[in-house]
Amino acid sequence: MRPRLLPEAKIDGGKHMNKKRPGQRATGISALTTVVAVLPAFLVGGLAVQLEGDLGMTAAALGLCVASFWAVSALLSAPAGLVASSLGLRRGMLLTVGLGFTAMLGIAVFTPHWPFLILWLSIAGAANALSHPLSNGLIVDQVGTRNRAFAFGVKQAAIPAATLTAGLSVPIFALTIGWQWTFAMTALLAVALIPILLRGLPRREPTMTAATRAPRAHLPKRLRPFLFATAVAGALGSGQANVVGAFTVASAVETGFDPAAAGLLLGGASAAGILARPLVGVLADRGIGGSMDTVAMMIGAGCLGLIGMASGNPVAYGIGAVVAFGLGWGWNGLVHYLVSHAAHPFTAQATGITQTGSYVGGAVAPLVFGLLFAAYDDGVVWGIAAVVAAAGAIAAAVAFRLEKGLRN
Repeated sequence: MRPRLLPEAKIDGGKHMNKKRPGQRATGISALTTVVAVLPAFLVGGLAVQLEGDLGMTAAALGLCVASFWAVSALLSAPAGLVASSLGLRRGMLLTVGLGFTAMLGIAVFTPHWPFLILWLSIAGAANALSHPLSNGLIVDQVGTRNRAFAFGVKQAAIPAATLTAGLSVPIFALTIGWQWTFAMTALLAVALIPILLRGLPRREPTMTAATRAPRAHLPKRLRPFLFATAVAGALGSGQANVVGAFTVASAVETGFDPAAAGLLLGGASAAGILARPLVGVLADRGIGGSMDTVAMMIGAGCLGLIGMASGNPVAYGIGAVVAFGLGWGWNGLVHYLVSHAAHPFTAQATGITQTGSYVGGAVAPLVFGLLFAAYDDGVVWGIAAVVAAAGAIAAAVAFRLEKGLRN
């Protein structure tokens, strides 16, 4: 059973998208837009070794740069829902893609020293904050309830897809034609997405705008403890996961991997995350594990993966990275689904609360752990990350207890 406070929106079989299968198209557009928004941050993490050589970027500087992305996302997350409803889907998603394009092109062309990365990743952070209220609202409006958890899983799989792109770009592009061209080519992804948005998004706004315009004061009081507990779990869970995304490649090289193998490891871990998120959604749609206790167990599994990374053994490090990134961050789409399911038609407001937690964790963790990696042995730092993951699992368990209360 899952919490249900308010009636679900009715799905119009094509009125807004003007397509026979609006749910599939909405899910694809949401996923692609999310990729463009988060790709700059994960590319910086994946290309850390190359950026260190050309821009003089240390582990602490890498943490600061990645933290700027998540910090801006956190600051803008709550107001992004209001901005999204004002702009509408069409203009809002075009703006999101435009900001992502600006960030990637800026990194490729106008980054003589690493501090410039803070500017470009801040712009990408604004794109990231705006993308989620828009894409979540599009999914709620266009995807039927029987497939909605899967749609959220596919959309959130875009984040490890961005990490997979970053990992594969190391041996394919960064070590051959250079990191600048890697960012330039990914900027073309944003350009290619524009005609898809123009053709696929509705000119007339769908029903999601009525939901996103619901005033904050009307958010049900009994829902708020669940949202805040989920935000704490998201902060701790995404914090440890973002450390994996930002530092796996650089730390793997220290553990004994060559740069190409380290990039492929990040790609493999990302592939596990890509598979986990929609799979968890499919199970949730069928009534299997679709609650916050599943989130708690997955973050706990990520804790075990981080312990393997802390061991210093290359084999354990590789397996641990896959587990930490696959299961330890494979719950993200499920959380989006649970929040939207409980909060509809206040999805944008609820998403703003819970995503603020995730963004705070994403901002603080890379900054703090960048300093820790610079000062301590990698094994010690990965052990600390495992403790953070354990705390996240506990917070998710608390959210599950509150979630059960919403069913009464």
